Amino acid sequence: MVPIFEQGKGQGIGHSFDTFLRRFLDICEEHLKNDRAKAFAFILYDFSDNATKQVLRNQGGFTKLDRLSGQELSIFFLHSENKRQLKGFNEIFLHAFDISQDSNLPFVLFFKIIDREVKDIEIVELEEANIIFAFEELYRVIDVYVKKLKGYKNNEKTSNKFIHIFESVKRISAEKFIEYLVTKIGDYTGQHLL
Repeated sequence: MVPIFEQGKGQGIGHSFDTFLRRFLDICEEHLKNDRAKAFAFILYDFSDNATKQVLRNQGGFTKLDRLSGQELSIFFLHSENKRQLKGFNEIFLHAFDISQDSNLPFVLFFKIIDREVKDIEIVELEEANIIFAFEELYRVIDVYVKKLKGYKNNEKTSNKFIHIFESVKRISAEKFIEYLVTKIGDYTGQHLL
């Protein structure tokens, strides 16, 4: 679990919003090189999604999800009370991954980075609005993906909808991805998202 904070990197794990956007692919490549992850995920949610916000802010929930993801999966999420910044963060990554702005949030976006390209993109929509069930749902979704990374066969039935399996966009060039992120940093910095 890798939180992204509104401003400055504090003690411990996490990144500031602007630094994360500038260094996103470098951060992922460092995690791969240092055996901190084999794949990556974003938890995208909107400001009105109280269940997901509470799950991510709860220290016990955060710790359980962090242990579950282990060295298989680095999970990024924005830790912010700034509605505009959260909206901007979502817009940046929805566009960067070529996902419709009308997609239902919250969801978990899984992907891999291979040879400086973003590949194997999968999205799982989160449906639970109750905090207790929302944690269980998020835990199950991550558990299924981590087991898949480890080579287990997926025999578990899940009620979550895979809302998009990217038939047409299986990979995104790193150069185009970085170019887009740098452009958006300028756009959103001008809007004072921080």
